[in-house]
Formats: sequence, C-alpha cells, structure tokens
Amino acid sequence: MSSTGVSEARLPAPPSGAGPPGPRPVPGVRYAVAHPAAVIGRALVADRARWPLWLPVAFAVGIGGYFALPWEPSLPVVLAPPLVLVALAWRTRMREGAFWAVLVLLFAALGLASAALRTAALDTVTLVHPLWADVEGVVERVERRPGDLRLTLGDARISADRRPQAAPRRVRVVVRALEAAPGIGDRVRLRARLSPPPPPSVPGGFDFQRSAFFDGLGAVGFAIGAPVTLSSSLQGGISLAVADLRSRVADRLSRALPGPTGAVAAALIVGERAGLDAATADAFRNSGLAHLLAISGLHMGLVAGTIFAVVRLALCLVPGFALRRPVKKLAACAALAGSAAYLVLAGAPVPTQRAFLMTGVVLCAILVDREAVSLRLVALAAFAVLVLRPDVLVGASFQLSFAAVIALVAVHEMWRRRAHTDRAAPAALWVTQGVRYVVGVGATSLIATLATAPFVTFHFQAIALGGVVANLLAVPLTAFVTMPAGIAGLLAMAVGAEAWVLPAMGVGIDTTLAVADWVVATTGPAAAVYPLPVAGLGAIALGGCWVAIWRTRLRWFGLLAILAGAGCWMGVRPPDVLVSADGRLSAVATDAVGQWAVSSMRGNRFPVPCGPGDGGWRTRSR
Repeated sequence: MSSTGVSEARLPAPPSGAGPPGPRPVPGVRYAVAHPAAVIGRALVADRARWPLWLPVAFAVGIGGYFALPWEPSLPVVLAPPLVLVALAWRTRMREGAFWAVLVLLFAALGLASAALRTAALDTVTLVHPLWADVEGVVERVERRPGDLRLTLGDARISADRRPQAAPRRVRVVVRALEAAPGIGDRVRLRARLSPPPPPSVPGGFDFQRSAFFDGLGAVGFAIGAPVTLSSSLQGGISLAVADLRSRVADRLSRALPGPTGAVAAALIVGERAGLDAATADAFRNSGLAHLLAISGLHMGLVAGTIFAVVRLALCLVPGFALRRPVKKLAACAALAGSAAYLVLAGAPVPTQRAFLMTGVVLCAILVDREAVSLRLVALAAFAVLVLRPDVLVGASFQLSFAAVIALVAVHEMWRRRAHTDRAAPAALWVTQGVRYVVGVGATSLIATLATAPFVTFHFQAIALGGVVANLLAVPLTAFVTMPAGIAGLLAMAVGAEAWVLPAMGVGIDTTLAVADWVVATTGPAAAVYPLPVAGLGAIALGGCWVAIWRTRLRWFGLLAILAGAGCWMGVRPPDVLVSADGRLSAVATDAVGQWAVSSMRGNRFPVPCGPGDGGWRTRSR
C-alpha cells in the first residue's frame, strides 16, 4: 500500500513483455488510453514532492472566488467552511491522497475567508455625491506630474455647504499651482471639487473604485487655487518620514537629471512614476520595456547583487580578514540589509515585496550553504504577499510579476535538470559564457513576454511587437550601467556628491530611451487587442501553473486549459456603444478598428476613447 492510499498492486498491470523486472517503464499511448486513472495515479505519486506547491494556488483561487461573487458574503458563511475542512483534514490525516485533497480545499476556503476579513477590517468611507468643499488634511504623498501636483491627504476634514454625508478620511486632489507644493507631513487646507472614485470605464476594465477602497481612498477631485499650509511637521510616524525621504530623493534626482531622464531615474530608484510625461511612458510601453519602470525582481536583484559583490570584494582585499572570516556570508548579510532599505525607500509595492522575499530567501540560503532558486521560493513569496494583502491578487502588478517569475523559474528548473557540465576549453570559456549570456537574455525576454501576454492583453489590451529585441538591448544596459550608477548616486546623496555620479546613470537612461524609440520606430507601437474574458484568463493562469508545477508528462495536460482559455477570445464581441457611468459621455464604434465617435470631449473627462488601433476606453488619471 502506497502512502497515497492507492494500492500499487491494484493498478492494472502493463501489457506483458513491457520489460524486465525493476522500475516500470513509462506506459505507452495505448496503455494510457486504456487505463487513464492508473497513469494519472502513478504520475501524481511520482510528483509527490510538488504537491505543496498547489496550496498557494488554491489560496489564490479562493481569493479570486471572493472577488467574483456578485454579493458580499457574511463572515459566518465564509468562516464556517475552513473549520469544517480542518476537522475533515484531521480525520483523513492517515490517508495521504485524501488528506492533500482536503488540504487544497482548505486553503481555497482560507483564501476566500482572508479576502472577506480584509474587506471587513477596512473602515474606508467613500463619498456618495460630488460636492464643493473645504478640505483640511495631512499631506501623505506629493506626486509631481507634468503640469500639476497630485496630493494625497490623510486625516481629512471636509466642510461642505450641502446635506451632510459620510466624510472620507483620505482624499486625493490635483493642484495646478506648482509653485505652492507642500511638504510631506504638512497640514494644509484647500478648496476642492470632490467626487466618489470613478467606476470602471468599460465592463471588465480597471476597477479604480475597488483599488481606492483597499487603499483607504474615499474621494478624488481637483483643487481651486493653491493649498494653504496650516502647520509643518512630521508627526505621522515612520510612514510619513519614509514618504518625505522618498520625495526628497526624487527631487534631487530630478534636479541632477532634468527632463524625462530625471523622471525615469525617480521611477527606478524610489518607484515614483508620476513625473513621467506621456511620450516617455508611451515609449516604454510600446517597446515592451515598461517593466523596467516597476521596481521588481530585476531592480532588487541588481541592488542586492551590487552590494554583495562590492562588500565581498572589499573584504577580500584584506587577506588576513578574508582567510579567517566568512566574507561571503558577511556580504550576504550586507546585501540583505541593503535590500530591506531599498524596499522601504521604494514604498514597498507588490512587485518589490515579492522580489524582496525571494532575494531574502536566496541570501539566507547563502548563509546556510543552500541553493534556493526554486518554485518553492516563489510559492512562499506569493503566499506571504497574499496573506498580507489578499486584494492585490486582482491587480496587474501581482499577476504580471508572478506570471513572469513562475515561468522563468520553471524553465530554469527544467534546464538545470538537463544541463551538462561545460567542457569548453579555458581559452574559449569567456566566449561561451558571453554567448550564453546573450542567449539567456533573449530567452528570458521571450519567456517573460509569452508568460505575461495574457495578463497584458487583459489589463492593457496591447502587446509590444519588439519587446524581445528591446529587452535584449536594454536589460544589460540597466544591469551594468544604469542601476549601479543609481545605487552609487543614492549613497553619494548622503554627502551631497551625487552630481559626480548620477550623470553616468543619465547616460544609461538616455540610451535606454533611444533603444525604446528605435524599437517603436522599427516595429511600430504596441499591437492593440481586445481584452481576454475573466474566465479565459483564469483558465490560462491555472493551465500555466499546471505546466510549471508538475514534472512528469502529466504537466502537458495544462496546455488544454491554456488552449481553452485562449479559445474564449473567439467569443469576444467588441461593444458597439460605450456610455460612461454618469451618462454624460458616450461613444459609438466606427468602421475603423479601435476608432470611436465621441459625443463630447467636455464635461466628464475621466473616461476618454483610446487612440487609433486601441480596443476600448483608456482611463486617464485625475
């Protein structure tokens, strides 16, 4: 009797003459067709070590199920199933197969319950009706955009000359007076037109209302005149102090590198992308380099790797110390501390959290002399992020980040199992390594592009045609020039010497922008596609997890789910008419693909039709 509760003796035996006694040969196609249950059972037993990887997947499925519900479930309803499944798991603990099946269901129920608890724990108050009001609050964030400022105010107090309604505690307003920018922690007062967070511009589009709710944002709007500073202090604790530090770093980067170069530098170092102009953002998006602007695994790996290499080299320059102390482990500790500081400085967005968790585990593996690049590491990082913030599952950042890293790690594991020792001659070894690097960068870009394509089409309705070429040129430039110079410039800011270092970072950024412009000019802008239905996206995601997790031939059944999800595209029919939620703006599809005849460009300016070749409305930031 096997530990899975399935008796090997009861499985149908393969045909006679299959081979000598010993390890059973892989069943042929005829045998698999005749006995599918036996073949699947053996494959599952052979991949027993991969079963735990399905627990974070089940947890994510539960969270997705919560957000797919058309109503808000009561807490007793979502908390009862986990309790029942815990008891059932205890009853089946001696039967491995049944126990793991119940465990998967338990994690799915826990995912649904965690999302419901997260929603219930929030006290976000959302504005009900638009109004003119005097707003007073503490500045939590200052986003310097081309032409205006966007302020996020916490601890807001709203006074309005109309019927009373619940007042949100956090609001976001746009201020045109650039010269009157308040500082982080200042308490200001201003006159503003406030509105509830807008709903999705198109069915299935980005849900800003949901995002604002989980961010505690209850109203958005625009201010009349300049804000009046009532007091200047940083009494909000560590969070405001970090926000103030990020703002100061972004300002110094913009002064040292004026124009779009400084805006890109701020995005790379502190994750502040509000200063990017439309032309720069479009160049990165159309060339497939937009991921460089989101602080994720590439940036965290470069920061940790640079600190690790510099500290280790510096310690090795002292032979007496290097021979008596574990300099590699000391360098790993320094890299871990530097990565944590970078996480805080970047504002800890979801991709950065995932990257820090994975980088931290890798560095800790160095401390205990272990290898840590595996899907178990990815599963641990995903589970940790979802436990802390279940709502990030439905965001583009989480989906794109983990789709790319799961595909890359799965391919890495497959390649590592089949790789052979390099027997190249020492004189030609550097040539071999150089060729491998170029091929590796190209393969990485291709794998990441294919893995994220369904999520890109779902969230952005566009695919960059020259993404592989752009990444092949821009990623090495970012790795060896832009980010090392940026880290050096960040350290030099402590003594006011960043002007000596940051020009090198500017050269790397300008060259990257030139690469982006060249790729767009050669291949054209990103190809517009109609969004993939939610059901199709879910099928592709589960199929991709199936292919990545299993190691036997069972993995290729995941391709059926991927094909089924892609087939959902065949049933998509673009809308003929679009009407905004308030009914003040409408558009009718014309004969040209992606072209819309708009009723008016005045009044409601939040949802506007996409440009030529686009397949829906694009949401503009207030």
